[in-house]
Amino acid sequence: MDTRRKEQLIAWGFLTPALVVLAGFGLFPIGYAFYVSLHKWRIKKEALIGFEHYVRALGDPEHLFFLLLGVGIVWAAYRLRSHLLERGLPSVYVYLAWGVLLLPGLWVLFEPGLNGLAATGDPALYNGFKVTFFYAIGTIPLQLSLATGLAYLLFKSMRAKGTFRILFFLPYVTPVIASAVVFRTIFSPHPSSLANRFWSTFGLENQRWLYEGKSVVALLLRGAGMEAWPTWVDSCFPSMALTSIILYNIWVYVGYDTVILLAGLSAIPRHYYEAAEMDGANGWQVFRHITLPLVSPTLFFLSMVAVIGTFKAFNHIYIMRTPGARESVDVLSIAIFDQIFEYHNAGYASAMAFVLFVAILVLTLLQNQVFGKRVFYGD
Repeated sequence: MDTRRKEQLIAWGFLTPALVVLAGFGLFPIGYAFYVSLHKWRIKKEALIGFEHYVRALGDPEHLFFLLLGVGIVWAAYRLRSHLLERGLPSVYVYLAWGVLLLPGLWVLFEPGLNGLAATGDPALYNGFKVTFFYAIGTIPLQLSLATGLAYLLFKSMRAKGTFRILFFLPYVTPVIASAVVFRTIFSPHPSSLANRFWSTFGLENQRWLYEGKSVVALLLRGAGMEAWPTWVDSCFPSMALTSIILYNIWVYVGYDTVILLAGLSAIPRHYYEAAEMDGANGWQVFRHITLPLVSPTLFFLSMVAVIGTFKAFNHIYIMRTPGARESVDVLSIAIFDQIFEYHNAGYASAMAFVLFVAILVLTLLQNQVFGKRVFYGD
């Protein structure tokens, strides 16, 4: 046996235990869940129904085709813009060609695509996607911004850095169930709750917080004295209950992101800052042109983890949801859970789980493709 063949056998020998674990606890459950989704499955397996669950969840396949077509056109517009810019064409012609292709693509994507699917598909599925989208948009930007600011402050100030690092990290290692129960008490509608006491210091009326299903914007408009507002305000903004859960999520994960970012900042060579100081750069210029580019790989990693985490969020949302605002906080994972434990429909729940799996996979690939190119990994 030649040396190369022997090395390959040794390598496969070391890989085999990990591959067995991956196949047994990763690939097999995914494959079995897909098998379950193709059956009418209540407590036990019943009839094979093919893709009927997916049609029920997603809606008319014709609208799904338009959705995919719209995504393809928008992606082609994005690639065309990049290609034309690389060729050095004038910007006005580039963006004109980009708009000619992009606008029809967006129309196909939203009108016969998403709107058609939402009209013919399962309302619980699309409501779960909408709430999950609100949850991600409300959580990730603010969470990463606060973590970046805190990490930069700790990086510039060496005093008690270890103590603050522990304090910021404590919410992340605190048991989720315990902290969620505490936050449920904090955001109680009772006038003596901590949130209402804080709210009343500004002269504002008490809120129902986790029990309020109306949107935050609608409540602000009502507080400003408006008695009527457009109907889309209630559906296009997160509810007060979801906003309270978003605040909890930010409290938990800001410390984790801060510690990871602080490690990334500590790895930046000092001579970059010394050179910038000799050139007379101010604090913002140093942060914008040195710190931010060199910490961008860490930010990119945290953003990908945060997107995946928000789409899989379950424990704290399930603890903090209330009867008065269930639909406004029910992310897709909650909707899947209800299908299993309330309606005992394992087949349909598996189909919804696969839809969520595909959505997370597509978002991860798009994020890696679009934002990955903007990450600076050094020379």
